[in-house]
Amino acid sequence: MDTLIIPGFSIKNKPWAEEIKKGLPPIFPSSVVYWPHWETGKTEDNWIEKEGEKIILNTQSEQINIIAKSIGTDVSMVVLKLKPNLINKIVLCGLPIREFHPGDEKYFEPLRSFPSDRVLCIQNKDDIHGNFEEAEKFIHSLNPSIKIISEPRADHEYPYLNEFIDFLSK
Repeated sequence: MDTLIIPGFSIKNKPWAEEIKKGLPPIFPSSVVYWPHWETGKTEDNWIEKEGEKIILNTQSEQINIIAKSIGTDVSMVVLKLKPNLINKIVLCGLPIREFHPGDEKYFEPLRSFPSDRVLCIQNKDDIHGNFEEAEKFIHSLNPSIKIISEPRADHEYPYLNEFIDFLSK
């Protein structure tokens, strides 16, 4: 089963995604999503929806795992909404709660019906884009059974390869 790594918006997330890919053991063949705006410098209207649709069109597997960070969590929710059977397990890191535009919470509505044991959220305690308490409140408003882990960092970095592997291995 393939694992798709969906990074955050900034090109600064490219090394994170590539490190996660490199660190996953061979039993988790993986690929990284590279955003077109990293090269063009601009996004299209509705780019989140378009990127989610592109992932679905480009996926050859029956099912995939997803590890998503920051705005990549929004894109992963588009995939979950449009093709829920495509996703085996999903890891959401660094929910950008404080960066949500009005209506962005709608992306996460599919979590209401997706099996909670197939979702893991990891949020740094003092993430600058949304702390653990904000993320926990938001996620549990959708589905109180989803596991959300607090990590003791005060930044938007998510180097939690061992947690990803442990969750995907179960």
